[in-house]
Amino acid sequence: MFEAGPTRKGPSENLFRHARKRRHGNRFGIIVALVFVFGVGCALSGEEAIAAPMGPSTSASEWSRLFYSDAISSYAREDEASMGRQPEEQTRVLPGSSTSCDDMRALVDRSHSLPSEYVPEDLVPLHDYGVPTLGGDVPRLRREAAEHLGRLVESAAADREKLVVASAFRSYEEQQLSHERLRSVFGTGAGMMSATPGHSQHQLGTAVDFTNAAAGYKLGMPFAKTSAYWWLEHHAWEYGFVLAYPRGEKEQTGYRWEPWHYRYVGVRDAKRIEDSGQSLQEFLESAGTTPQC
Repeated sequence: MFEAGPTRKGPSENLFRHARKRRHGNRFGIIVALVFVFGVGCALSGEEAIAAPMGPSTSASEWSRLFYSDAISSYAREDEASMGRQPEEQTRVLPGSSTSCDDMRALVDRSHSLPSEYVPEDLVPLHDYGVPTLGGDVPRLRREAAEHLGRLVESAAADREKLVVASAFRSYEEQQLSHERLRSVFGTGAGMMSATPGHSQHQLGTAVDFTNAAAGYKLGMPFAKTSAYWWLEHHAWEYGFVLAYPRGEKEQTGYRWEPWHYRYVGVRDAKRIEDSGQSLQEFLESAGTTPQC
C-alpha cells in the first residue's frame, strides 16, 4: 500500500489546527487533527498527500520500524470506523487455490494473509541490480522481481526518468513492530493507520514503493504529480509490474489510490492485466491463488 521492504525513517510530526469563531455566541469549535506520528506523513483526502519526508540518507530499517503504510489503511478502513465498527479480517477461498506462498499470483489483501514465519528464500539486494534506494539499509526483492525491476529502472533512466525505491520486502516482524508502535499511540485506532501484520503485499517480496527527487523523496500523492509516475503508468507492465491500488478501486481493493505502490506478477500476467483492463485485485481474485504455506 503508497506499501511497502524495510523502509525509512524521518520522524516528523504534523499538527493542523483549525478554529472557527461563530458570529453569534461565545462558543468556539476547535478541531485538532493529529495526523501523523513517528515519521510518516499525513492522510487527508484522496487527493492529499500521505507523505513521509525522506532523503537518500534516511535509514531504511528505522523508517520501517516506525511505521509503514501498506500503509495507511485508514484509507481502507475509514468507512468502517466512521460507522463505529472495527475492521475484521475474513478468510475467503479462491477457486483453484494453491498451497504456495511463492506463487507470483498469491492474493494478499485485507481478507487473505501470509503466515508470520513466511520469508521468500530467494531475496536479493536491489543494489545488485543497479536499483537506487533510500537509506543505508538496502531493500530486497525476490530474484526474478529484482532482475525485472533493474531493467525497468534502467529503461526509465534512458527516458530521463529517475526512480528510487523507498520500500520493498518487509517481514512479518517489521510489520508487527510498526503496528504495535502505532497502537501504543492510538490504541484500537491503530487499525485505522496500519495494515494488520501478515496482510501486506510487501511480505511477498514482490512489491515496491517508488519515489524520486521530484516527489521530495516522499511516499504519497506528490509522486502522482511527477512525470516518472506517468512513465510507470505506461511502461511498468512491460517489465511485469502492475499498480496494486488504482484510482477508483477502493471498494474492491480495500485501499484508496496508491500511485507509488507496484507489485511484480511477471510479464505475461502483467500484459494480460493491461490488455484486459482489469485491476490487479480483479485478476488475482479470478486467476490468483490463496497463500497457504
